[in-house]
Amino acid sequence: MIAPQERNTNVRLLAYLIDDDDTNDSDYRFLVDGQYVKYISTAPGTFRGAEDDRTFEPILLGELLPPFPTGDWNYGYVARDPETGKATFVRTEIVQLAGVKNFKGGKPVLIKLAVWPWEIPSIKVKTAAYQWISDSGVGPNFLGHLTEGKDGRVVGFVAEWVEGARAAGPADIDDCKKALGRLHKLGIKLGDINKHNFLVRDGYDVVLVDFETAKRDCSPLELEDKISTLKSSLKGTSFRGGVEPAYE
Repeated sequence: MIAPQERNTNVRLLAYLIDDDDTNDSDYRFLVDGQYVKYISTAPGTFRGAEDDRTFEPILLGELLPPFPTGDWNYGYVARDPETGKATFVRTEIVQLAGVKNFKGGKPVLIKLAVWPWEIPSIKVKTAAYQWISDSGVGPNFLGHLTEGKDGRVVGFVAEWVEGARAAGPADIDDCKKALGRLHKLGIKLGDINKHNFLVRDGYDVVLVDFETAKRDCSPLELEDKISTLKSSLKGTSFRGGVEPAYE
């Protein structure tokens, strides 16, 4: 028996606005490949019979929605196919979305925010990892914390946005080994060596990102194990990497 092929594994659900009565369109906001924000509206009745799963990310992305089309688009419309009864993309297009324009200067930044309480542990791990690599040049510069209003609790952080970068490939193996080597000199293991966590820019050292599963005070054997599996990771076609627990 052939196992069903996973789909939309490179997509994350960021936000949604659901019409509870399912008489009007519902709207979703997704992150694709870790860097592209795309919006999707679904017609009423698109997920008929599965209304309770419309906001449950694993089922929404893996079973209800069709595979996200490739290409350059930021808005898609999905409806129920009357013949198959399955959701299908009716259209995808590039639309001009409203944005803040009344500012001068400045550079893009990366914001990591815990929307829900159960996301706080992940933010804690990433924040700690940025402290470990501070001023090492291994990853993006840590710029500050995000709080809920004045004197509120810390719910996220702001880091440098690595402009003009692409995901590493097999040809970048030597530079990626050097990047991992710099991290390993700090005694830190990058838990997920997914190729998308190695950002390549011409004329610059490779930058490492996504320290959610990073681990400190590792043995030389643990660190060498990551180097040995790097080549196969860079050849991978999946968005997923070799993830390990942050603390064992």
